[in-house]
Amino acid sequence: MSRAKIKNKSIEQLFVELRFAPQSQRQTQLDAAEKLLGIIDSNKEYPYEFVCYKITGYRPKTSLAEEQIKGDELKDDLRVFITRLSGQLELAASEQSEKVFSLSELTDKFSVSEKTISRWRKRGLRARKYLFEDGKKRLGFLASDVDDFIETHDQIVNNAAGFSQLTGEQKEHILQLACDISAKGKLSRNQVIDRIVEITSRGKETIRTILSDYEKKEPGRLGLNVSSARLSPKEANLIYKLFKQGTSVPELMKQFGKSKSSIYRIVNKRRARAILAATIKFIESDEFSANNADINILSSDVLENFKTKDDQVLLNRQEEAELFRKYNYLKFLACCDREELKSAKYYGNLLNRIESCLEQAENIKKIIIEANMRLVVSIASKHIGSNQSLQDLVSEGNFSMMRAVEKFDYTRGYRFSTYASWAIAKNFARKIPAEETRPDRHTASDMSNIQQDMRNIGVADISAIEHAQRSLDHIITNNLTEREQHIIRGHFGLDGSRLKRKGKSMKQIGDELGISKERVRQIELEALQKLRQNLGPEEFDLLIG
Repeated sequence: MSRAKIKNKSIEQLFVELRFAPQSQRQTQLDAAEKLLGIIDSNKEYPYEFVCYKITGYRPKTSLAEEQIKGDELKDDLRVFITRLSGQLELAASEQSEKVFSLSELTDKFSVSEKTISRWRKRGLRARKYLFEDGKKRLGFLASDVDDFIETHDQIVNNAAGFSQLTGEQKEHILQLACDISAKGKLSRNQVIDRIVEITSRGKETIRTILSDYEKKEPGRLGLNVSSARLSPKEANLIYKLFKQGTSVPELMKQFGKSKSSIYRIVNKRRARAILAATIKFIESDEFSANNADINILSSDVLENFKTKDDQVLLNRQEEAELFRKYNYLKFLACCDREELKSAKYYGNLLNRIESCLEQAENIKKIIIEANMRLVVSIASKHIGSNQSLQDLVSEGNFSMMRAVEKFDYTRGYRFSTYASWAIAKNFARKIPAEETRPDRHTASDMSNIQQDMRNIGVADISAIEHAQRSLDHIITNNLTEREQHIIRGHFGLDGSRLKRKGKSMKQIGDELGISKERVRQIELEALQKLRQNLGPEEFDLLIG
């Protein structure tokens, strides 16, 4: 069940929440998303508030509103957003007022590859997912959208249609030019490539690929220079950042004048550092250490077989248990490989294995969260007060849901929805003061006792608590601003003794800082989101007390 991903978590969350809107409203939001995509400048940044307002017509009141999203990343996510939202609507291609080209029809029409069409989409060619006559949903292109793109990008379309592959003789000519030019003077690699581009009128990437492929087979034969200057830590960190953002290794080689092996060495060193610093927790099971664990657990096809309705994931008890089993086993494997990583000399494949396990685990976590989104909306709708909107409460509930997935002990046989309901209600009881005095709600203390019973957690010894306390303090100090630290420590009573601590109300903290209690709540939510990836279960328990 492979599909393109929305990379920005805020936009992904917006997509998940919009699935509960009426059909007509989602159609309006789809049109709005397409209009927004048409005006985004790749070189600018846009606040999430602007994106949300343009698509939905309302402005979010959470701290996410101020989040800045880069234009190029926003365009990529909007394309995926539009494809998935149109897939939900099941728009019949035959019922449209004009011709709808399928992807294969469009490639045949212009004699280009699917990759070329993908590049055209990035340049503005609109696409939606339609239901075709064979009963399958596929990417489709309205004839009017295709005509508009041709009119504004006629040169690009003509060049693509007229593209021809290089012959063996032409490649040999390019290689000979590289040898001759590099032999005449001490030119850089990029300068040699630029000269060849001038002579042959071929694309720069085409020339670079031909030279790189040849150098893999015959190292050093072309005599092209590669810079040997040592990179500063700042430059090395920039290489890693660009690599994570999707910049290819050949592009990094060009930009920083380094060999392929040097780029991978820099990237892998920082990948290893990030993995070693990450908090990876899982629910243990004896079956994880069995000889046939991989076959029994990872070969499960539950990810391919679960049902969906209106793009809503539906899980039965067995499927849910299998997902949690696989989720925790993947993190168990990542932890085992991480131990090996500490002493490994060459660890490229080991890093790939660890990251693959963590990525698969994260995908399973998203599926579980999607399957329980209705639960969050249902509970949130019962807690709406004068100062809380459903949107804000759903965001709060999602945070509780994420933590519940990480802490749920699937081996005890409970349904996750039961545990998640208590976790969300506990968070609401703590966040919404009026809830604590209502006789029809569990108190936060009751919720804590229930969770302790379900997980069968023993009382931690004093040294473990002190260690977790120091770790929590370190994480807060190194990840939050002074104002965020003041709010988190004050609201959760972290400045006092563990046994006697007493948190302040948001109004009290707001009076101290000279801001409203609503602003305090927004800042706290933003701070918790910063801490979410760094807090282990022990630190989280200490935080929420």
